[in-house]
This record gives sequence, C-alpha cells and structure tokens, in this order.
Amino acid sequence: MTYRARQSGVALIEALVALLIFSLGLIAVAGLVAAAVRYQTGNEARLNVPALINDLSERIRVNAPGANGYSGVVAGVGVEGKGYQLTDTYSEQVAEVLSAPAKDCGSAACTPAQLADFDLARWKNILRTALPGGAGYITGDVQAGFDVSVMWFDKSAVDESGDAVTQASCTNKPEDLQKASARFCCPDKAKAPAGVRCYTARVLP
Repeated sequence: MTYRARQSGVALIEALVALLIFSLGLIAVAGLVAAAVRYQTGNEARLNVPALINDLSERIRVNAPGANGYSGVVAGVGVEGKGYQLTDTYSEQVAEVLSAPAKDCGSAACTPAQLADFDLARWKNILRTALPGGAGYITGDVQAGFDVSVMWFDKSAVDESGDAVTQASCTNKPEDLQKASARFCCPDKAKAPAGVRCYTARVLP
C-alpha cells in the first residue's frame, strides 16, 4: 500500500509540473501576441504619416494666397487668423474637443483665411482618426516653406525596461538640420511627452 501511495503522489506532482509548464507557455504566447499587435499598430501609423503630410501640402498649395497672407510674409496687411500655423502643444491638442469651423468651405465660397481655418480643422480631425493620439505642429511661411510635424502615441516606443521613451527634440541648428535624424525629432515647443513619435517634413507651396 505504501508503495502505491507513493506512486500516486509522484504522478500528481508530475501533473502539476506539466500544468505549470503549460501555463508558462500560454503566458509567453500571450506576451508575443500583445507585442505583435503593438508593433503592428506602430507600423500602420508610420505608413499613414506620408499621406497625412501630402494631404496638408496639397491644401496649402491650393490656398497659396491664404498661406502667404497669414504667415507673416505680408506683415500687417489684411491679417486675419493664423493661416496654416499650428503651434498648440501636443497635450493641448489631444485634450481639445474638435469642432467644425465657422464656415464649411466644402459647400460655400470662403476667403483665403476661412479656407485655411477650414483646412486645419479638417486636417486635425484626420490626424485624430488615422493615428492613435494624433496631433500636428506647423511653423514657417510661404517663402521658406512650412515645417510640418505629425505626432502620435506609439505603444512600441519603449526601452528595454518597458518605460516609454522620449524622442529627441529638434535643435534647429543648421548642422543638425542636414542629418536624417532631423525628420524624426519632435518640435521642442510642441512639448511631446514620452511615448510620442514625431515625423517632420518641409512643405514648399
């Protein structure tokens, strides 16, 4: 009897060990699936960014009078609104409740200033829809061109310990602007928090 009881105890331990190994395997698989989904979301966001910048560049080119008249190129002459300037911080934009502009330029004639306001409102809505935590930052003028930055929250932007990383801020130094990394820095005044990715391109009307 003692021998059989001892055999039963060994079998139970083997079953528990097998169950433990199986459970650890399931946890590992779940972690891999979560990481795959996280990186897939980040890749999809990166694929959308060029199209978003192209969308805004076309809006600026179509409304060159509005971009020119409200960017400081013609100082104090008929200035209304901010044109295509978008300088709110990342946190301000994410917290903003987006609303339609005062006039729908898709169905009514608008002044260049009204069209610029309409374009920016539409573009910010597109950013929100296409990217997780999507936001933008735009500075510049018609003569030098507009620096357009697209910002989004990337769950895959973590270091080895799993903490969200902060992307480097743009220095605007001539020697740094020539580097490829200048495309991926975040505008300093946008105050992008850790975990936010940025992509910047120069748009010439």
